[in-house]
Amino acid sequence: MSDVVLKVNDLKAWFDDFNAVKGIDLEYKRNTINAIIGPSGCGKSTYIRCLNRIHEEVAGAKISGEVLLEGKNIYAPDADPVEVRKHIGMVFQKPNPFPAMSIFDNVVIGPRLWGERNKKNLEEIAYKSLQKAALWDEVKDKLHQEGTSLSGGQQQRLCLARTLATNPPIILMDEPTSALDPIAAAKVEDLMMELKDEYTVIVVTHNMQQAARVADYTSFFVLGELIEHGLSSDIFTNPKNQKTEDYITGRFG
Repeated sequence: MSDVVLKVNDLKAWFDDFNAVKGIDLEYKRNTINAIIGPSGCGKSTYIRCLNRIHEEVAGAKISGEVLLEGKNIYAPDADPVEVRKHIGMVFQKPNPFPAMSIFDNVVIGPRLWGERNKKNLEEIAYKSLQKAALWDEVKDKLHQEGTSLSGGQQQRLCLARTLATNPPIILMDEPTSALDPIAAAKVEDLMMELKDEYTVIVVTHNMQQAARVADYTSFFVLGELIEHGLSSDIFTNPKNQKTEDYITGRFG
């Protein structure tokens, strides 16, 4: 088995005529955390949304290139976007529990959609997913309360549990801590570190300290282009590109 779980070849993305992502080539290794940094509007979120085919849901969106999951192109003509998202999960910037739905039902909605009807199995999935998301102890006595009744940090961990319920090998996170207070953000960072034992995590972040703390590898984007990619320790202490150095030292502009 190759240690590369996801490979991106010449990925380009557009909104109508605007070329937001310009020919990205990257590889992601198993059981690693990979940060994507760069100024606002540089294509980070668009890029990560291409990795599980969410970008194409936007009117006027186009894409070219390949994204190979375990060697299979998720953009092949016979590839099912819904199936792709079962294997490449996503946690968004703003916590988005499904409204008017219990904590339990929020977690198991994916397995139910995939045909799981056994109550005991669903309870086991909910327990394991909430445990992995470090939320079980906080919600075990109120699983039938609405997910939206939780605090912001708890809601974000609930969304993570919902993603984990389908056991995807890859978890995408689009600025998962930007709407959280420092204590809640620290919990999500700790979770990322634990999750890489079982998953590959790709996280967009504006917080360079966060990238330096949690990520094994970091990619720096500017205006839809990949400027530099490498070990986070190298990117933050000895970058090869002057633009990268200017950005991480606050002189970029």
